[in-house]
Amino acid sequence: MPSRPRHINAFLLLALAFPGGISCKKFVQVGAPAGQTTTALVFSNDGTAAAAINGVYSSMMGTNNSFADVAMTLYTGLSADELYNTSPNPPLDQFTQNTLNSNNLVLQNNFWGDAYSYIYQLNAILEGVAGSTGISSPVKDQLTGEASCVRAFCYLYLTGLFGDVPLETGTTYATNATFPRTPVAQVYQQMITDLETAQSLLSPQYPTDGPLRPNKWTAAALLARVFLYQGNWSGAEMESSLVINSGGYSLAPALKGVFLAYSPEAIWQMAPVIPGLNTFEGNDFIPSDTGVVPAYALDSNLLKSFEAGDLRKTAWLGHNTVNGQTYYYPYKYKVQTGNTNTENYMVLRLAEQYLIRAEARAEQGEIPGAQADLDTIRSRAGLPPTIANSTNSLLSAIHQESRVEFFAEWGHRWFDLKRSGLAMAILGTEKPEWQGTDTLYPLPLSQLQSNTFLTQNPGY
Repeated sequence: MPSRPRHINAFLLLALAFPGGISCKKFVQVGAPAGQTTTALVFSNDGTAAAAINGVYSSMMGTNNSFADVAMTLYTGLSADELYNTSPNPPLDQFTQNTLNSNNLVLQNNFWGDAYSYIYQLNAILEGVAGSTGISSPVKDQLTGEASCVRAFCYLYLTGLFGDVPLETGTTYATNATFPRTPVAQVYQQMITDLETAQSLLSPQYPTDGPLRPNKWTAAALLARVFLYQGNWSGAEMESSLVINSGGYSLAPALKGVFLAYSPEAIWQMAPVIPGLNTFEGNDFIPSDTGVVPAYALDSNLLKSFEAGDLRKTAWLGHNTVNGQTYYYPYKYKVQTGNTNTENYMVLRLAEQYLIRAEARAEQGEIPGAQADLDTIRSRAGLPPTIANSTNSLLSAIHQESRVEFFAEWGHRWFDLKRSGLAMAILGTEKPEWQGTDTLYPLPLSQLQSNTFLTQNPGY
């Protein structure tokens, strides 16, 4: 197994170059880079420029419950029908009960603030690379493609959470501070532009030992999801096929191996940067002892949704019985603490591409192809071939398969319920406080106060 790269120096270098970007929690308060001298130094050669992009990943992986580490899985899982917090906690209860208000600090700090901090860093890298005369052409292409890809990733999740959001592609403080909300369609067009740029510039080979930074197929995988969310079925099928047929990935034969470091189905993983931890999800979801109630347990409706004989229920669920009550928790990651790196944080994996292509094919009436892709995932889970044989029955089967394949993983269930139009029918039945406007989170109050050009989402 390749050794884990060292990111500490990269993180410090980026902090030096962009001091407002690393720790800032309010996008409108992010300041300009330290100065042209420092920026020129950072982008003066291949090594220092690559260290800047590594610093972004260190920032993403360096804080528990950040936008790109646990938060997207946890809070959307609470909002959907996947997780519940086992102890009362007012900020968490608002997600579980779908009673969010704009004062919730998770919205400000963990979602909005983190995401725009990353976007600011990525914009600064894109500007610095473009203006550099000391970076070689191959590295310039890699970093431009990479930063474009990760920026699209951030905007994809921001729009999924909030809807219209400010589309910021530069580092000018005065502009950032007064930027209004941009229509989702326009933000999506920027994502497509960014991902097509990334595909054209990135190599099929990774710039690291293993999938720890985006490559060409990372951009294609994200673009497949963007097209799927837009209802561009032919585009989604084309991009997912590029990834599947690339020859670079294969489904991990054993379910317990899916989330290991350098898994064969990993399209993009992020490596640990905190000593003693593999992933924060493993640390947060796995109880410290068999007699401890897990902080977050799986919803009973999710437990009922697994078919008899589904190997994922035994491989990816843990449970503790305390005072006669059994609590199930996500157990995709097996390491709660430990200095030995056996797990990286999975961001994108091949299984999603099969289900994207299955859905895109079903929507286009390609029934045999959709069945084949769906059965590829079912087979690994120990399940028989699907009996769905029409567009509507296949779409229902694919959504069900996505539910049990991607539970407690990057908000897949929350976003699928929203885009399929099923959120009201499903969550409105299970959650007494549910309202149709709950499919979007409220913009943080502090942002509305700081930037009067922003407007609040309906229902808040």
